[in-house]
Amino acid sequence: MTTATSSDRVNALRAQIQGKIEALVQEFAEGQISREQFHVIYDRYSSQLALADMAAQSMAPGTILDTVNGGESTIAVKEQHMGKAIGMSIYRRVGSTLLETLGSFEVAQEQVRRIVSDFKGWGSDYETRQIGPHQWLLIRTGRASTVVTLFHNEPSQMQVNVIARLHGDFERANAAFFKGDSVDAGKLAYPFLTFIQQTIRGQGSAGR
Repeated sequence: MTTATSSDRVNALRAQIQGKIEALVQEFAEGQISREQFHVIYDRYSSQLALADMAAQSMAPGTILDTVNGGESTIAVKEQHMGKAIGMSIYRRVGSTLLETLGSFEVAQEQVRRIVSDFKGWGSDYETRQIGPHQWLLIRTGRASTVVTLFHNEPSQMQVNVIARLHGDFERANAAFFKGDSVDAGKLAYPFLTFIQQTIRGQGSAGR
């Protein structure tokens, strides 16, 4: 391999990585990925750029370039850190009464009630909160109800937007039931079911 060829490879690799960084920044700006995914993948690309710089100064650049190209795929890294909705608890805003739990919601209800009671919004109708390793809660309040979604990994803005849409559909579909003093949870329609079930099915497929 000539020096010119090595230099060309390094320059091409640097341009490729820079392009990936630009695409990553755009993905985050559009809400397609979470902050956690952004940080992990950005760090990965930064490390690759550092290796490319090392290759430019090295007497054996080919070995370093092979290290960059031979690592775990970014798609796999992104998937590993993707937010996955595991379960959801739905409360009536009046009295914070639990109406229904969907999916697998392995968080103590007393802990969730405290979080729901403490949620003030501060100009927003939702909040994301990390409660444990890879455990995130998305709390969203509407006119009549509050939904708390348990995610494995931090949810992206797109996933927050999906929950917001489903929550709006839930409140509109069940508006008549929320007018009474009590709500029969067994009579309510739950647009969230499809979202939770699709996530669970997706996790099952990924594990096979």
